[in-house]
Amino acid sequence: MQTDVIVQINREMSPFQRQKLETTPFKWLLCLEEPLQVSNVVVRELVSRWSSIDLCFRIREYLVPFSVFDVCLYLGLGVVAEEVNFEHCAPGVVNKLFHDNDITVNTILAKLRDITVNREENVDDFCRLYILLAFCTFYFPRSSRTITTVPFACLDNLDNLYIYNWGAAVYGFLVLSLNRLLSCTITRKTMLPCKCLDASHYCR
Repeated sequence: MQTDVIVQINREMSPFQRQKLETTPFKWLLCLEEPLQVSNVVVRELVSRWSSIDLCFRIREYLVPFSVFDVCLYLGLGVVAEEVNFEHCAPGVVNKLFHDNDITVNTILAKLRDITVNREENVDDFCRLYILLAFCTFYFPRSSRTITTVPFACLDNLDNLYIYNWGAAVYGFLVLSLNRLLSCTITRKTMLPCKCLDASHYCR
C-alpha cells in the first residue's frame, strides 16, 4: 500500500480538481494528509487468526466477524449497487492517455503532475488518473509493476461511479488476499514452495 503518492497528489491538485473528486465515492482519500502506516507484525497476526471458512478472526475463544459493512464503515464506500467486474477488465478512456505505454504507478504520477501543472487540462482526466492511482496503491494493491487488472472502463463516466458496489469489491479483494496469505503461511510451515502471488511481499 503506497498512500504516500496519494498524499503527494492531494497537496498538488487544484481546487477545481478537488471539487470534482469530492463528487465521487472515493472523496475520503482527499482527507489523507499523511501516509497510512501498516504494521507487518499486525498483518501477520491477523492472517494467523483468519478463518477463511467463517470469514472472521479467531481471538481466544471468540470469533470476530469481518463483513462488507466494516469496509463500508471505514472507507465510506457504498454497498448496494452493481457488481464491479474484475474478470473482464476492458480498456477505457483512461487507457488512451498512456498511448499504448505500460501503466504503472510512476507513469500515472507523471500524467497527474502534467495535468496539475497545466491547470486548463481536462479535470475529468485528472480525476480518472487519481482514482486509477488509488485503485492500484490503496483499494486493490498488487505486487506486479504493470497495472492490468483493474476496472478501467468504470472510470469512463465519472458521474456513474456510484452505480458500482465498491464496498463489496474492496471487501472481496481483502478476503481473497487474506485467504492467499493464510495459504502462503501454511505452505511455509509445511516447507512447500510458496505460490502466494499478489500478497507475497508480506510472507517474510
